[in-house]
Amino acid sequence: MYSAITLAIGQLGDPAFRSVLLKALALTVVIFFLLGVGATTVFSSYVPNFQWEWVNTVLSALTGLGFVVGGFFLFPLVISALIGLFLDDISDAVEEKHYPNDEKAHDVPIMSSIWDAVKFLAVIIICNIIVLPLYFIPVINLFVYYILNGYLISREYFQMVAIRHHDVDDVTRLRKSKSTELFILGVIIAFCLTIPIVNLITPIVATAAMVHLYKKRVGSKSVSLVP
Repeated sequence: MYSAITLAIGQLGDPAFRSVLLKALALTVVIFFLLGVGATTVFSSYVPNFQWEWVNTVLSALTGLGFVVGGFFLFPLVISALIGLFLDDISDAVEEKHYPNDEKAHDVPIMSSIWDAVKFLAVIIICNIIVLPLYFIPVINLFVYYILNGYLISREYFQMVAIRHHDVDDVTRLRKSKSTELFILGVIIAFCLTIPIVNLITPIVATAAMVHLYKKRVGSKSVSLVP
């Protein structure tokens, strides 16, 4: 696992990686802008004004706080999901550099990639909204965040990488092989996603690392993979 992370970090200078980061970051900013506009519109349209001004002020402050807290946890997860739209670019770059002699991946239709990214994003948002009250509880919030999102990230990233080479049944079998290793990597990724600046490159490193772990599972003979 550590060799996979090291190899992924070592390839950060790849032009394909930089291109994916810029595109995913731009889309993430647009999404959060639209969410902010939508939340403001809903609040002003459906939350009644009370005759006590202090009540209105408190409600407004709590709404803003909820958006900030939710945004803090969801921003890195959203950009992580959006990178799934460009996963082929990252995976191809990794495979061309480290596994040039392996069988090439089949093309994944763009609509399938978009649908997978949307599903992943929806699952992440829904699951995190469900546990949102727990995020206000110190210590517990960290455990919930890392365990929940570590599992979701490890599962989805491996799925998106492996499905380029196998059908769903084979992907599931490969994922369940040494699943603890994938979960630990997922937790590491979730942790890095909470570190400002670092969380911007984390999804790319995670995708590249997953390619290496996938290759390890299928028994690639590349010298890039250190046990």
